[in-house]
Amino acid sequence: MPNLHSPSLLHKIAAVTLPARKSMGLTRHQLIHRWRKHVSHSHPQLMTTDLYPEETRMLLEAFEKARPAIYLEVGVFWGGTFRNVLKRRDELSLPCKCFAIDIWDELYDPSDTTHGTGQPIKDIVRRALVSEGLGGFELLTGLSVDVKKLISEKIDFAFHDANHTYAALVEDLDLLHPLLADGATVLVHNAGKEYEPDKTYYKTDGGPYQAVMDLVAQGKWELVTLEYRMAVLKRVP
Repeated sequence: MPNLHSPSLLHKIAAVTLPARKSMGLTRHQLIHRWRKHVSHSHPQLMTTDLYPEETRMLLEAFEKARPAIYLEVGVFWGGTFRNVLKRRDELSLPCKCFAIDIWDELYDPSDTTHGTGQPIKDIVRRALVSEGLGGFELLTGLSVDVKKLISEKIDFAFHDANHTYAALVEDLDLLHPLLADGATVLVHNAGKEYEPDKTYYKTDGGPYQAVMDLVAQGKWELVTLEYRMAVLKRVP
């Protein structure tokens, strides 16, 4: 009697049945793809935001005051904050092109970022935004270093909610600085030290709080205000 568990026999069976399994969507890759789409569609964080209500108010009020032509969000999470900005833009009837960049599930490396997003999938977030009647936006894949080649226009307003280490924020803001219009507004989330997780970031390596303070001291940015976990900055030429 043949050994049904032998690797060679299993490989032969898999090869023979592959066309039939592929036509029925039952290959390993097809099953994994469907499972991921199902999990993402039902993910409890889809279209949610980790901002406090007061922080959302700060962001939207600053956005309304600036009335930007080009908006950039760095670190999209599951799209909730970006959705709020798009809705406010439409309420104001602003001709503002909105970009959002993240590593998504395409570049995700949990060992290299403090911002564990649960590997949000770009197409799922895009479809969720479109299903709410939102348009005039583009979801980009990459890091801050990639923004220069992805957006040709000067950016008037940016919101940063990505990797929250000291070094990462300094690098991100240094990379964004020449891409911003003079006097552009930048809001940085988790830039405090009174609330969690900001306390932990600050104790670990200074976090966004110390990064913001050091960059302001260097004269690259003007600190407009720091409330809750949100720093509001103006670009200094």
